[in-house]
Amino acid sequence: MVDIGFRKPNNGVVQGDTLGPEFLKVGANATAAKMLPGIAVCKDTNDFSVKESDASANDIGFLGYEYSPSKPATIDTAYAVGDIVAVHCGAGRRQMGRLTTNQTIVKGQPLKVTTDGYLAAATVGTNDVVGDAAESVTTTSSTADIWIITRK
Repeated sequence: MVDIGFRKPNNGVVQGDTLGPEFLKVGANATAAKMLPGIAVCKDTNDFSVKESDASANDIGFLGYEYSPSKPATIDTAYAVGDIVAVHCGAGRRQMGRLTTNQTIVKGQPLKVTTDGYLAAATVGTNDVVGDAAESVTTTSSTADIWIITRK
């Protein structure tokens, strides 16, 4: 029997990254506890360092895991300031992101980056849409992982 839907990788946060990741440093202004694989990131003090996104729409990509030279113990362990990390960017790949609290997302729904690099429901034409949900996920008082298909 064939499995229905795409197969989520074990211990991975990206599928179909044909360009490959950029290798950048977790910047001095990053909040280490927030720098989890799958979090959207933006430029920190220079072009070669990143911090958790500030929801300004200046995101450069998502923190990777499987290709990061400073890979933490698990996919749910944060990077430390100064770690070298893989950052995945570009449209058309499957990417694990992290959904903020109090969201009910359905497959195909557009998503935006919000505070600390988490994702939330977006309104097309109003928000900067970063991707579309590849699965349905509901959160209440805690965050959750969500797979998306990136638009940028």
